[in-house]
Order: sequence, then C-alpha cells, then structure tokens
Amino acid sequence: MNPSTDTRTRKKASWRAAMVTNPSVPPIYGVTVEVAENSLIVLADKEVKTGTACHIYLDIPSVNSKQKNYISFTGNVNSSALIGQINMFRHLIQVKEISSVQRENLIKALKAL
Repeated sequence: MNPSTDTRTRKKASWRAAMVTNPSVPPIYGVTVEVAENSLIVLADKEVKTGTACHIYLDIPSVNSKQKNYISFTGNVNSSALIGQINMFRHLIQVKEISSVQRENLIKALKAL
C-alpha cells in the first residue's frame, strides 16, 4: 500500500503547522489532524494547489513545556480538498526531504501520541 494513502500508520494530532510555498509569500498557517513518518494531513483556511512543493514547519509538543520544539522538512501536496462543513482545506502532504535529526524528533513525537 502507498504510504501516502495508508491511514493505519497515521496518528491523530493537533500540532500547529505552517506551509511556506515561496519565501517571498507569507506562510499558510494551519493545524495537523493526522501525522505519520512519511505523510500528514494539514487543515488550513487557504488552499495550496496539488503538486506544490513547500517547506513545512510543525510545532510539536516538548517534554519541557516552556521550550518550543519545531520540526521542519520539505514536502509535496498530494491532494487538496475543501471541506464544506468547516470551510477549510484538507491538504495531504507527502514528506520529501527531512534531515535525520528532524526525522528522529518526528518519530519521538509520534510515539508520544
């Protein structure tokens, strides 16, 4: 099964997210609703077109509640759909490039869910 469509590996989350499609354009802010090691779903009030490459920043929980902990990586938007009931766009994002340190942090955060 394709990792981008395999929902068994994704876990429910509510981490703040920012998607940067172009450094000269303000980020699109949203919230993750499902996260896995290779894909995630972000809800945002603005659409990012399918096929767009972007830089993703996730604000993950920290052991020390006073310290902010972020994960950043590049990804591709595999699908984007308007959810009418909540007037938000659902973006399925495939992780493209992530450093080994950032991947370790993501795996730790997933284990904590």
